[in-house]
Amino acid sequence: MSTQPDDEFGDGYSRDHDDAEARNRAASPLSEDLAEELRRIAEENKAIRVNLSLSAALSRIPNVWLEAICQANCVCPASGRRSGRAARVAALVAHLTEPVALRQCVLTLSPRARVALRCLIHSGGWMHLAELAREFGSTDGDGWSWHQRPPTSCLGELRCRGLVFIGRSSLTREGRAGRRMFKVAVVPRDLRNLLRMIFEKLPVCHEEELVLAQMASKHEQAIQEALSHLDDYYDVYNFLNWQPPLEREDAEDFVRHLSQSGFDPELAQAGVEIFLSFVTVRRHEVQSLDDFCGYHLSELVSQFVEEHYDERWSLERRRSSAQCVCWLYERLFERGRILKETRDEVRSACARLLSGKRKLNLIRRPPPLGGEPIFIRVNPNTGEEERYTFNHQRLLMVWAGAFHHDWRAMLSVCDTVPSGAQKKALIHELTALEPDICDLLLSQADAEDFYRAILWFYEDRLLELSAW
Repeated sequence: MSTQPDDEFGDGYSRDHDDAEARNRAASPLSEDLAEELRRIAEENKAIRVNLSLSAALSRIPNVWLEAICQANCVCPASGRRSGRAARVAALVAHLTEPVALRQCVLTLSPRARVALRCLIHSGGWMHLAELAREFGSTDGDGWSWHQRPPTSCLGELRCRGLVFIGRSSLTREGRAGRRMFKVAVVPRDLRNLLRMIFEKLPVCHEEELVLAQMASKHEQAIQEALSHLDDYYDVYNFLNWQPPLEREDAEDFVRHLSQSGFDPELAQAGVEIFLSFVTVRRHEVQSLDDFCGYHLSELVSQFVEEHYDERWSLERRRSSAQCVCWLYERLFERGRILKETRDEVRSACARLLSGKRKLNLIRRPPPLGGEPIFIRVNPNTGEEERYTFNHQRLLMVWAGAFHHDWRAMLSVCDTVPSGAQKKALIHELTALEPDICDLLLSQADAEDFYRAILWFYEDRLLELSAW
């Protein structure tokens, strides 16, 4: 019994192997369907160039798919010695690059598949698969044996005609080379101009208009749902009588703008809400949109999401959140809401964060000078706002670490240290502070912080400047 792969198959599977698969299929059809689906997914995960030719695209796919494409296009290569795979590829290339035959192929597509193909051509001949699938459905369930069971999805219909191919590419949505691999749907480059000319002369039929209307209605409904969720967020802020630096009008404009650019409205809304949550917690630092810095973006996608969300965030989700905030600041700059310097800083920080292949390149904030606020509260007795800075925290650490909670002993030393009068004035503020607030400020420091605070008390001046 031969174990060499047959030339007709050419994929490393022998006929005996196929006979064994047939017996297994009869014994367990569900497991066979799953196995075929997994083979299809594995094939779709192979690398692909977004500007590959039709010949290269057909040469890279499995034989069973090549046979299915020949069947769908009614192409039968000439018989003889050159009737194998190469002849099929050559026959399909000759058929699909002939304008009349290609036009007939387009006319036989379902209206939904024609609309999907129009979208691909309008987008330059390729799109990220996730974006295309949001509108036209995924390829789930299309299986492997297309020559026996043609794919049933909208994109599967285009693939089975040899018009679209799927694989992974490192190009971003904007077409720039990146480090990550995305699944993409590609129309071969030698079909793009032909299809563009066909669609220019081919009017949108009534059935296609219905498909487009359904898509527009579905997309608008998704946008309205996202905006409704966003309104709930701002209603809470109104109830708390606090206006975040990102106004409701700008947030709603951004969600609609990003959604109309092909982005998922729900993801755009989620990105805005994460940003709002961050600036709410950091409102003592981010009092205006121009106060948002590169290290804020880094902290948002690292420590902030870890501290404020129960689920563990994947690297991909962190990257997406950083990119969404970057797009938000691009849009705010277009609307004249922020300075160019702010837009440039956020753009640069996002590029730096995303430049790491297996992790984020985090951005550290500069060391504090002393005047940076770390805790703000409204005094329940006076109704006035009280701000506590790193200088207050440092003095508390000295009080606890060097003077064993003895304010009098600490005050007696102030006349001999740099900026003694200023330090003494802050100590008098701290002596009236509730123990719970003292404990809260001290809880945010570690042993190294205590050591540095004691050195600062005895050797350095007190600065009221802020690095943040």
